Amino acid sequence: MSAELQQVQKVWERTRSNSPIYEFLLSEVDIYEAEPGVVRARLQVTARQLNSKGTLHGSFSATVTDWAGGLAIASCGLDATGVSTDIHVNYLSTAKEGDSLEIESRANKVGKSLAFTTVTISKKTESELTVVAQGSHTKYVRTR
Repeated sequence: MSAELQQVQKVWERTRSNSPIYEFLLSEVDIYEAEPGVVRARLQVTARQLNSKGTLHGSFSATVTDWAGGLAIASCGLDATGVSTDIHVNYLSTAKEGDSLEIESRANKVGKSLAFTTVTISKKTESELTVVAQGSHTKYVRTR
């Protein structure tokens, strides 16, 4: 296991125990890869992530953007991943119960006080990935 993945797992375990919403929505997530500034995870969609129409809830994609952006920051060696100053999500497709999601987050820049991240949530089919949502997230961090 890489040092970055160990760091991300450590931050995730601490975060999930202090965040009921993350535990509720992401308890089954598999964080399988991390390198400096990049984290990859997968998750099978369950009923708890769906809206009243039976498709992936928009708030779930926003929560994943928040969560995964923080973990991308953690992959850069930070224990404290900051607080949100801006979050934006583009909803491009949808997913339903049983679909397999691939989540990739990137810390595009981690500065002295702000970190900028992007998150892509894709639905995996037999032959391809279809982007479901893309998010951008800015967090206030203190790196000193």
